[in-house]
Amino acid sequence: MRILVIAALYPPDGRGGAENSAANFTAWLAGRGHEMAVLTTASSRAEEMHGEIVDGVRIWRLRTAHLYPARDAPVAAAWRKPIWHAQDHVDPRNRRLVAGVLDAFRPDFVNIHFVQGLGYNTLAEIAARDLPTLFVLHDLGLACMRMSMFRDGASCARPCLGCRLSSRYKAALVGRFGRIGFSSPSAANLAALAALFPLARYPHVSIPNPNLYPAPARQWSPADGLRLLYVGRLHRSKGVADLLDAVAEIAAAHPVSLSVVGDGPEGEALRRRYPGAGWLRFHGHVPEAMVGEWMGEADLLCVPSLWRENWPGVAVRALEMGLPVLASRVGGLPELVEPGVTGDLLPPGDRAAWAGALRRLLADPAELAGWRRNAGARRGRFDQDELGERLLAFMARIAGRPIEA
Repeated sequence: MRILVIAALYPPDGRGGAENSAANFTAWLAGRGHEMAVLTTASSRAEEMHGEIVDGVRIWRLRTAHLYPARDAPVAAAWRKPIWHAQDHVDPRNRRLVAGVLDAFRPDFVNIHFVQGLGYNTLAEIAARDLPTLFVLHDLGLACMRMSMFRDGASCARPCLGCRLSSRYKAALVGRFGRIGFSSPSAANLAALAALFPLARYPHVSIPNPNLYPAPARQWSPADGLRLLYVGRLHRSKGVADLLDAVAEIAAAHPVSLSVVGDGPEGEALRRRYPGAGWLRFHGHVPEAMVGEWMGEADLLCVPSLWRENWPGVAVRALEMGLPVLASRVGGLPELVEPGVTGDLLPPGDRAAWAGALRRLLADPAELAGWRRNAGARRGRFDQDELGERLLAFMARIAGRPIEA
């Protein structure tokens, strides 16, 4: 079967879990014998690709008519964003762009990971051709133009007027489909979106992303002190400042270190927060394959997110390596971490609670050792083949027939 994957960002562009999940599922489907193609964005005309085959997958990497490319969204000036979003909703060139790819590849099935950046009105073109479509919900983008329901340091109590109007428009586009279904890796994200968008009208399931992570070259070995690790984007929604403050509170009296892997808009401000601190190291963005190496040298992964995390792949990867996770009790994280078994869950943004939990682990290393044993015993919970087959079965339900290679 010919399957077109739509992801506004796709490796090597992007550094988030959604892009990596799109690439993982595409590769898995290709390995099952399906003819795969990807439609994504280019940052310039020079970067464009028009159906070239890369690792067995046809790639259309196109520069859209948007004011700036999707990759530049985090650093775009505020005044440009309303124009960009208007283009993303109604610019007719979006629809013509996807029509060209549909004509060239002629897919039997469409798998959307995120369409923002290619244009939501492209949904109308897919619906007009009655193509069965799986829409993977990596975030709250159908209800929120920021995709996170997070603004000014806190989760939004309700969508703003602009997001409500945008969501109604998206719902009208989705309503044109004869065959569409939605999958979210976490039940929490599915429930949050269902409260804001008419998902109940369509088939919808919660299935974790069928990702395959590179095996680390080195294995964990014990060391003195408590080695903490944060991996992810340095953005206000991730709660990294709270983590730094919690560790700083105990670092003077306890043997603790924190490695921060990743970068983002808050990177410089966070580096200035504790200049010269011997317990803190920033390592910037590293290749995906290197993340496992850092996890292999850590005692505990910290995920201090403030926003409603959907299904952070970094936590999945850590647990699959037997690395315990200390995380915020928010979004899909409670579906991953078993408190007192494979880690613990704490109130998001509560620095005193985070500092207290770290003190407790330093005072009782046996507790952390137990978490590690339990996490190791639960390896294989997120087997790629099992999860991929579940998604494939859901795709068959949407299409009304088997999805055969």
